[in-house]
Amino acid sequence: MHKTTKILYIQALRGIAVLLVLFYHLTKIENKYTHGVSLLPNTLSIGMSGVDLFFVISGFVIAVITRNAFQSWSKLGHFLYHRITRIYPLYWFYSLLLLAVFLVKPELINSAQGGQVNIVASFLLLPQRLLPLLAVGWTLIHEMYFYVVFALILLFPQRWLLSLLSVWGIAVIALYALLTGENNPIIQIMSHPLTLEFITGCFIAYASFTNKLSSLAWKSLILAIIWWIAAYGIYVSMGLGLEPENAIRVVLFGVPAALTVFGLVNIEKTTGLTPPKWLVIIGDASFSIYLSHVLVISTVGRVWNKLGIVSALGNGIALMVICASALAIGVLSYRFLERPILNITRRFEHHIIIKKP
Repeated sequence: MHKTTKILYIQALRGIAVLLVLFYHLTKIENKYTHGVSLLPNTLSIGMSGVDLFFVISGFVIAVITRNAFQSWSKLGHFLYHRITRIYPLYWFYSLLLLAVFLVKPELINSAQGGQVNIVASFLLLPQRLLPLLAVGWTLIHEMYFYVVFALILLFPQRWLLSLLSVWGIAVIALYALLTGENNPIIQIMSHPLTLEFITGCFIAYASFTNKLSSLAWKSLILAIIWWIAAYGIYVSMGLGLEPENAIRVVLFGVPAALTVFGLVNIEKTTGLTPPKWLVIIGDASFSIYLSHVLVISTVGRVWNKLGIVSALGNGIALMVICASALAIGVLSYRFLERPILNITRRFEHHIIIKKP
């Protein structure tokens, strides 16, 4: 794999993305478990856009780490091994925790869908009609689909990359237009517009490699901020409910996410400006925080609910404790679970991957 120095703003953006998702879910916890006056503003519902930011970042990172990895069976094997060991072990750990609860009290897991879940599809991150056991795993299903298709692209010459990505993007748009309403989960994921966010991240990486359009970095960032604000206004005014769907979501949140990634990556390259260290730390732990936060905030929220304290001050204390707990558990998970797991899998890598000429 191509070696590259850490792009600090990518890590910081991961931190922002996971904080957005965390705050979005905190609004749900406040409504469900705490008592008294609601303190969190409705504007935090824009936190759902953290997922779109994650998807653009993922496309960017994959394009960066696979430079010069084309048409090589050995590097393809390493790519797939890295992606699988990056996602599944930690995801399985938290899924197993939920499975233990599900087997005892299934009504506590994914209650919105009647406690129904496809356990096998959940653990394998296969396309499925229902939410996985670990609900946030729905995003990882999209992530794994992106990895599989990108792995196929790696079999072709690197000079074909942009063309193949373009064909893929056009195919997604065509399938979405033709197959809207299709219930087959495989067709749904193949035609889902969220894939366009991963592809856009790849294009941003290519533009960064070549320094094309880097002079537009600040303008891109300013436009992103304006777009975020306008998108939220449109989202509220259209009464789109819990989450805007499919193409609407990509336009509202995918576009400003792409503009933000492009702007900050190129600002770092051209000016040397770096983000706050604390945000980079949260970004480093973002995967652990993302996987664990719903479990943590639900558990602490239930405890607070049983205490029955009814006051605005009580709500404020509860929200701070819930938020701090989610971040603390996530960082500890990164330090004592995620990193050790990655270190172990990397040590076994050369014994597992079969090298081919």
